[in-house]
Amino acid sequence: MSATSTKSRRLVQSVGVALAMLTASCGFPAEDSPTAIEDDTATSSSTVGTGSVVATEEITVWFVRGDLLVSRARDAASPITAQAAIDALGAGCTPGETSSGLRSAIPTPAMLVTAELTRGIATVDLAPEFSDVAPGDQVLALGQVVYTLTDLPGVGRVRFQISGDAVSVPLPDGTSTDDSVSRDDFSSLTTSR
Repeated sequence: MSATSTKSRRLVQSVGVALAMLTASCGFPAEDSPTAIEDDTATSSSTVGTGSVVATEEITVWFVRGDLLVSRARDAASPITAQAAIDALGAGCTPGETSSGLRSAIPTPAMLVTAELTRGIATVDLAPEFSDVAPGDQVLALGQVVYTLTDLPGVGRVRFQISGDAVSVPLPDGTSTDDSVSRDDFSSLTTSR
């Protein structure tokens, strides 16, 4: 074999080895466990215990600090419904939120029975025990529900009922109404006085 062909063969082998090493070094590094990737969009998905993927969206729920309403973000199954929003609200504050002074004026999730949306008005059926909630907390709880639901697209007003019957609801100004209510009715709960 000639010296030139031996040199050519070694050059080809060297290039082949270098190319193989370069190719092997490309790609994603191996990790021992999954790593979360930050996503700045409003819709994402997560895997539930069954292995199925559930799309979620960020919604705003409202809680109480002192005697004012404060908003917090939550993830809820997509598409967001009025029921999903009150379920997220009924779940209450996280331990961290509670330790920072937030609370819910809604004593238990069972107080918010159902929520349905029809032509821009959300109708919320409250548990009969809601009438046992202290009057000041009733106003705050209703404000939490109104602000949470009217943050949803297409919801402008909220009507309350107990066991399917329309009820009069107390307002922050000391009056009450049998009509549906809007954010404007509870706006005094969102600004410092």
